[in-house]
Amino acid sequence: MTNSPVMKAMVLLTLLVSFISCGSQAPMVKNVKVSTNQVDNDVLVSLSADLSIGAVQLPFTSLPIILPKTGKQIGQLTLQSTADGANQLVLDVNVSEAANLELASVRLPNGSVLPIIADNSVLVIPAGKVQIYLSLLDGAQAIGVAVPIKTFDAIGANVGTTALMPIFNSNNIVGAAGVYTSKEAGKNGFALVADLSGVINVSIPNIFAKQAQSSLDYSSASPSRRQERKINSMLYRMHKKKQMLELN
Repeated sequence: MTNSPVMKAMVLLTLLVSFISCGSQAPMVKNVKVSTNQVDNDVLVSLSADLSIGAVQLPFTSLPIILPKTGKQIGQLTLQSTADGANQLVLDVNVSEAANLELASVRLPNGSVLPIIADNSVLVIPAGKVQIYLSLLDGAQAIGVAVPIKTFDAIGANVGTTALMPIFNSNNIVGAAGVYTSKEAGKNGFALVADLSGVINVSIPNIFAKQAQSSLDYSSASPSRRQERKINSMLYRMHKKKQMLELN
């Protein structure tokens, strides 16, 4: 009886629902931590999170965050799989050094609206092909990161341009995290944006003090139901294979 096609289908459905619950029905990150510190006159921000994307594996990657014009390193981005199997993102950045960059309104690499930050002006800081977004506008303090994942190009080719970015609340840190896709190779990946409003307890660089007060957007980016099912299905297949993700 337990080996009947109906029973097998029910077991598979249970596993699928359990996995895709980390999509639109539940956050795609957990154990999110944000801290700020002030060393001399510099403001330092640290962000870490475990990615809830199933049994896929992240290759160990450590990228220096370097100011384009000066070549000065102002932080580090690390992606790794921990000993207990968690995929972890760790970001450290010197906000004061980044404040010399120009503010701009930006979107995710696939053209979708940046969650939480939306159309607010941000500092864009490169770490290789990874993009880091920093907003310290009065009333709209947030930090974000978009990681291009070559393995997700297959999802984008099947789904098209969209973003599945459910809202999370972890350790009193609110934000959005998930997958962004595009039919164009190189514009698919994972993104995370966290609200810093409750943790910023150090002086804010002057560049932001001149900007008008703004607010954050907590609406969750979601694809059509058809696109969402395809994303969840393909993520589940990667999960079953325990696939090693390849970054761009």
